Parts: sequence; C-alpha cells; structure tokens
Amino acid sequence: MATDWAEQVGQTLEPGSWAECLDLLMSSGTENALYRGHRRFDWELQSLLERALEENLKQRDPDKALLLKSMVDDPELAKWTRDMEVALTQRFRYQATRFGIPDLPPAWDTLGWWEVMQHHRAPTRLMDWSASPVVALWFAVDHHKDGDGDMALWVYDRRTARANLGKLKARLKETNDYEQLDDRQLQNQLFKLALEDPTDLLIPVAPRQFPRSVAQQSVLTVSANITAALPGARWIRGKLATRIRLQEAWKPAIQAVCRSMGLTRLSLFRDLDSLGDSIKEIFINSRDVPDPY
Repeated sequence: MATDWAEQVGQTLEPGSWAECLDLLMSSGTENALYRGHRRFDWELQSLLERALEENLKQRDPDKALLLKSMVDDPELAKWTRDMEVALTQRFRYQATRFGIPDLPPAWDTLGWWEVMQHHRAPTRLMDWSASPVVALWFAVDHHKDGDGDMALWVYDRRTARANLGKLKARLKETNDYEQLDDRQLQNQLFKLALEDPTDLLIPVAPRQFPRSVAQQSVLTVSANITAALPGARWIRGKLATRIRLQEAWKPAIQAVCRSMGLTRLSLFRDLDSLGDSIKEIFINSRDVPDPY
C-alpha cells in the first residue's frame, strides 16, 4: 500500500533496516512528494541564507546571535534579517550585471535572481528538493564522513502547501492583470502576497531549466519567513514535513543504490567544476592516463 506522506506530517520515521527503508520509499507516491537529504540527522530545514545570518552574528555580535536563536520576538532583529537579504540580492545582481553574463532574469523576477544566486552558492531563502528519493539519498551520503552519525531524508508533500495557499491564490486571481501573467510572474506575485501575511509554509517554485536542475529533478521551495530570527517558525516548518532516519550503517548500501542508478557528482551537477573534480579523481586512482572517450 502506497505511503501517503500528507498523513505523516510532523512525524519522524525510524525504519528498522535498510530494506524496510527502501520499501517505504519505493512504495510511496512520487507525484506530490519532494525529498531532501541531510548528512546530519539533527539538521533542521534551514536555508543557506538563514545559516549565513547566524554565522554573521556569531562573529560580529555573540549576544545578538544568542537572541537570534531564542524564542524572543525581536522586530528589530527580524528587520535586520530582511535588510541583509535585500542587500545581498542587490549586490549579487549589480555584480552579475557588470560581468555581462547573458540570460539573467529581469529586475522584477526576485525568485529568478534568488535561483541564480542559489545556483552559484550565494545565500538565499530558497531550499533545494528533488522529485526523486534516490537523488535526495545521494545528497544525504555526499560529504558524510564515517563517524558523523545518522543521516536524514526529509519528505515534503506539495499538497500541504496547496491546501493552505487557496486564499492567496484567490486574491491573486482577483487582480486586474491576472490573465496576462506568465508562470514566473504568477509565482513572484504569489510570494509577494505571502510576504504580506507571513506563513511558515514552504511554497514550491518551478526552477529555471539549468542542466543541473534537470539532472537533479529539482524543485525549489521558498518561505515567507526567514526563520533565523523566528526559531519558533523553524520548529513549525519541521512539523510540515516528514523526517526519516537513515542509519549510518546503511551508507554503503545507499551508495550502491545511487551507483546502480548512475548518480555521480558529474551526472548530477553537469558543470565544468564537477567535470574537473571527476577527471582529477579518475587520474589519481588510475595507473594509466584516462581514456578521453
């Protein structure tokens, strides 16, 4: 019987064996499910931006950093997180435009700019998910070192967002230019409405078609709350998804499944950096010069 992830929201599942875990994943429906792998079981659902804000304050103002992780509602600190995000986005957009890089998003496409930033490792409030549980498993074991402990696989059901975005979508349809908006414009407008009445939901966003996003079967989520200043909201966010414990002892079996599916850093990232790493690894581990074909 297929697993309905929407009925297991907020739960932590602990399969007794890798076979049981694999059966759980293979029997689940994939149309609505999104998967995200963490190499540490205790990591929360947190964006690069939220982690970067915390690291910034740890170095500049340790007292503020403690306040950032407390349950105290501090409007000034919440405003600081938003101002920093705006500044980072503007700096990236200004520099990228100066570089003359082609096919950059227009200025109004905030989500598009965040996606380009995310693609190039700049901190944004976006989080990467995959429609494939095996791709997410690959990320769970990638960079995991022996002794790091158990890993985690998060599962988020898109219906959780759809069910709670009905009012916002209804408001959007009432706008005069609704029929003239394309998909990207609709996504940006929906997010702007969400910012007016912040929700802890993770809103799915269709990614631009980078080769990497296609290979990783990528789906992005964006939150109207930057939880670095709202730890309570971060707790709620975790309760909107399902977390599966991946025992460290299963890592060789997980890696074997990923290899059988042809998942490697080169196949998933499809860029010159991953190609360079792959060539170096092949050369280091080979007595002969690698065949160019």
